[in-house]
Amino acid sequence: MKKQFTLFISMTIVLANATASLHAQNRPATPKSVTRKTSSATNYSRSQSTPTTPAMMTVQPTLTKPAQVVRTQPTATSRPVNPVAMNASRVRLGLRLGVNSSLISGLDFSAVPRDLQPARVTGFHAGTVLNIGGPTFSVQPELLFSQYGIRMTSGADYVQLKYNLLELPILFKASFGQPNLRIFINAGPVLAYTMSGTASLLDAGQSDSGKIDLTGTGRLSYGASGGSGVALKAGPGAVQLEARYTYLFSSNENNAKVNPQNFMVSVGYLFPL
Repeated sequence: MKKQFTLFISMTIVLANATASLHAQNRPATPKSVTRKTSSATNYSRSQSTPTTPAMMTVQPTLTKPAQVVRTQPTATSRPVNPVAMNASRVRLGLRLGVNSSLISGLDFSAVPRDLQPARVTGFHAGTVLNIGGPTFSVQPELLFSQYGIRMTSGADYVQLKYNLLELPILFKASFGQPNLRIFINAGPVLAYTMSGTASLLDAGQSDSGKIDLTGTGRLSYGASGGSGVALKAGPGAVQLEARYTYLFSSNENNAKVNPQNFMVSVGYLFPL
């Protein structure tokens, strides 16, 4: 009986150990292991379906129209503008006319018996003006008709010589001042050609006149001229008021050296081209 009870106890212990071992084998995986496997499976599934990294993304090309390039004209940058230079053209054309007061030195009046005194002769000048250059420095050639002469007087009687000349002064001009009021000075050489002359006299109340014979007379003269004036803005151009003095070197029919001199006051108008 005692042996049977011992055998029963031993079989019970073996059976318990076997049951415990069976339960250990059938025990489910730990949550950690299941989570890890599930995460791996999930990541694998995601990698198969939708990539999560930009490198693995597939971009479908889309057709778009090329952008139209609009070309615009370059615009000038704003700069400070000099009001004098803004309205200044480099070429200006105009007219001038005025009054002359002339004298000729070197003439021989010894053949006239009376004691005569020299006096100035009044005449006029007119012509075209071309000014080339900037608002400050420029070159101004002119083509003028101008009168020179001299009068020898004795009381109320006189002998007068008056010559008509074609002058070509080439003046170098400097201007300064405000846009509406400019002051200028000029100077330069002059070339002149004597076209004709008239002699007139008044003696004891009797007058007479006639043309001067210029045959054999040196008609060409040369000299210098200079003056100053103001330019007043008027419309597109400017009004020129000027006083000028001209001194020439010439000769007469006897090859005597004579010096025509002319003081000129003129008004002109220059407009830009």
